[in-house]
Amino acid sequence: MSPTIEGKLPFEVAGAGKPCETYYKVVGDLKCGKPVLLALHGGPGLVHDYLMPLAELHATHGVPIVFYDQLGNGRSTHLREKYGDTAFWHESLFRAQLENLIEQLDLNSTGYDIIGHSWGGMLGSSFATYRPKGLRKLIISNSPAAMSEWIRSEIACCKALPQDVADALFECDKKGDYKNPLYMQGKNLYNRTYLCKGDVFPPPGLVSTFQAYAEDPTVNESTQGKTLISSGPLKDWTVIHRLHLIEKPTLLINGEFDVADNGCVAPFFKNIAKVKWIHQIGISHSPLLEDKDNYLRIIAEFLEY
Repeated sequence: MSPTIEGKLPFEVAGAGKPCETYYKVVGDLKCGKPVLLALHGGPGLVHDYLMPLAELHATHGVPIVFYDQLGNGRSTHLREKYGDTAFWHESLFRAQLENLIEQLDLNSTGYDIIGHSWGGMLGSSFATYRPKGLRKLIISNSPAAMSEWIRSEIACCKALPQDVADALFECDKKGDYKNPLYMQGKNLYNRTYLCKGDVFPPPGLVSTFQAYAEDPTVNESTQGKTLISSGPLKDWTVIHRLHLIEKPTLLINGEFDVADNGCVAPFFKNIAKVKWIHQIGISHSPLLEDKDNYLRIIAEFLEY
């Protein structure tokens, strides 16, 4: 068994109205001398649980790994009273939380790599444009460089479903009829096709993550809205104009059936100086759950374990 440490770190947030904490979990020894792998989960509004298979990299390569829950999610401080406060749930809040975590765990002393999945890759890419001191390498997995591209792909993915399914999704979304069985069935097919390819959604590896989201949708609905196609303030997010500032070697990963399609990923490839792009055939948005062994191999090779 890999040694695991869990804890909570204070995180001072202006406007929160109460003390906040970041929940974190460390697999391995942060002082072993190897660069730490820092995992950023998706959402906004999910939790770290579904990324836990990354811990196998500690067992196979001895790398220490840090997982954490972003503010408002999981075991970190919840702020349900901030539901709908679009000024509060801003990218800068999550970037500040990440900076606070790195400082308090003293990750700059040995250096660290970042792997961000989906929204986590968006956050990680933005963070990297500020040229943080201890960052060694960056992995942007299944992420768009601009939400306008993600929204384009969301619409295209819906339209690629059987016509009756697509029609039901768009019609129910227009009416806000999200409890309609036809909508729920269509959304399930969408999720099984583009978010985590398989016969069941959520698969076992995503159950606890989606339970946590269902218990408190504050962050997700305050940033992306409740609609089928992203409609919250995050819809205007982009990092394209800052990508030239990323100096560290960067790996891009996306899948053949990924909502983060090639149009979403291409701006990263075009604008980051030291970049490699791996496009996985047969995979959708969740490669760690769909093709774990190959995904971990790709990560280990890029990080030179």
